[in-house]
Amino acid sequence: MALNVSALFNPKGIQEVIFQAKGVAALVPALVNSGIIGAHGAKATAVLPANLARYRLTTARELEQGYATCPERVALIDDTGAITYRQLRNNARTLAKHLLSLGLDEIRLGIMARNGRGIVTPTAAKGYAGASIYLLNVSSSKEQLAGSIKECGINVLIIDDEFADRMPTDILSDTPVIIGFDTASEGTGTEPYEVAEHNYPLMKDIVAHPERLKDVKLPMFPRHGMIVLMSSGTTGIPKGIMRNEPVFPVVVATLMGTIPWRADQKVQVTASMFHTWGWAAINLALGARNTVVTHRIFNPESVLDDIERYKLEGMVSSPVFYKQMIQADPEKKYDTSTLEFIASAGNAVSPQLVKDVHGRFGPILCNAYGSTELALASAATAEQVAKDPTTAGKIASGTKLRIIGKDGLEKPRGEIGEVFLTNETALIGYTNPDKKVNKKEGLVSIGDLGFIDEDNHLHIVGRADDMIIVGGENVHPQSVIEILEEMSGIKDVHAQGVEDDLTFARVAVWVVRRDDEAGHSLNDDSIREFVRENLADHSVPRDVHFIDELPRNPTGKVVPRLL
Repeated sequence: MALNVSALFNPKGIQEVIFQAKGVAALVPALVNSGIIGAHGAKATAVLPANLARYRLTTARELEQGYATCPERVALIDDTGAITYRQLRNNARTLAKHLLSLGLDEIRLGIMARNGRGIVTPTAAKGYAGASIYLLNVSSSKEQLAGSIKECGINVLIIDDEFADRMPTDILSDTPVIIGFDTASEGTGTEPYEVAEHNYPLMKDIVAHPERLKDVKLPMFPRHGMIVLMSSGTTGIPKGIMRNEPVFPVVVATLMGTIPWRADQKVQVTASMFHTWGWAAINLALGARNTVVTHRIFNPESVLDDIERYKLEGMVSSPVFYKQMIQADPEKKYDTSTLEFIASAGNAVSPQLVKDVHGRFGPILCNAYGSTELALASAATAEQVAKDPTTAGKIASGTKLRIIGKDGLEKPRGEIGEVFLTNETALIGYTNPDKKVNKKEGLVSIGDLGFIDEDNHLHIVGRADDMIIVGGENVHPQSVIEILEEMSGIKDVHAQGVEDDLTFARVAVWVVRRDDEAGHSLNDDSIREFVRENLADHSVPRDVHFIDELPRNPTGKVVPRLL
């Protein structure tokens, strides 16, 4: 965070400097209280300034700090096995040297990988080599991947072999490609893809031979390239959201102050690391010198087994994942008593799901709210979630947030409007210059509707573009979902608007039945009657579809075009 001296000569500028200073003042105590600063004694403190100066708050810095303070601690347990901070740091540095050996004027590194070292190693290598990285959406089709590569100017691609058949080989003829995870040699019980005929090098082979790159020198002070995350767009080229590496991400003060996330813990990360929440989680976990347990593909029983086997203390996840964990273990056969927190983000949390979590894991659910464009906006403690399951919590440190109506004016407390905010982790733009950022008075729309209550807590009622207007009445689909989640026999449910010739729009729901007597007895009329008993008539779904499974992307969000 650089101090703008000219700001000191006008009232608004002075207010801005004071606002930023308050954010930094909140960050340091939060890091001290969590043990991130001060852990491992004088040595950790001594190397901290130099590492910050060289790498800022990046994955590279987190590994350097871990290497200096607890090198033999296990940093990551993934589908390949366990790897220490020393090994992960050295692998990332070797990969960075390989990237530098390619002789590119600027490294624009695309990564298409699932959770594990296949994404963590190149993300750290980015910081050592001074590259820009593009975390590609693993749901992208061949055409979408080609569009992202062209739009972003990606000139190196690291990709799991699972996605090799999606590679647009015609535009990659001169682009170095590295296989990040090789199913054939690191098998996970799935069929390998044929990549051998293309003679692509494997990342594991590159990092296994640092001696081949002994003459390549890493820069003492690498350039700080952009971080680009892709939206979960289902059609067209996914939006590339550009951000700079943060210098003082003061929003972390709120996150660490809200969630009992501490240094030296063992945590499970089921959130997808190519997406904002998972990307933030792996950096925070490595920054706290945690041992991170993760899998490329989520399986609820595997995660429950991890918690019991490794006595995990925390889990960073999204509602769809821990909901499946609850459903997969109705008899509570797995011991999860060591779990101290579940940090949730990515999807809305319903009151029923909060109740289910408390029944299975205890009152340990914390909620973080944000977006791909704007990272963290607010966070709620476990106590706040238990008291009011609808809260998104207190607005994050260093964040300016306003609720703005269609008239462009700020809404008073308790009134619903569109959520606009900004902080240091906000996007700087899109990779496609034709896509404009929706801004008002320097604040960016998060795309949601919400309100702020009298306790200064944020509440989200749904996506702004998901609002259904039925015969002139507003219906928030999330309200229908939350009511139906309480209905006996329903395993999963989604609601949205569909076009209607008479009322312009109508409510439709898609229901996945439980495999029990209550689920088998569900029908269209019982669904409608349950909604009618709890909500206004205009919220009653005209269309009820029973399906075997909701189509969700890797981050857990429903893909409407597949319904």
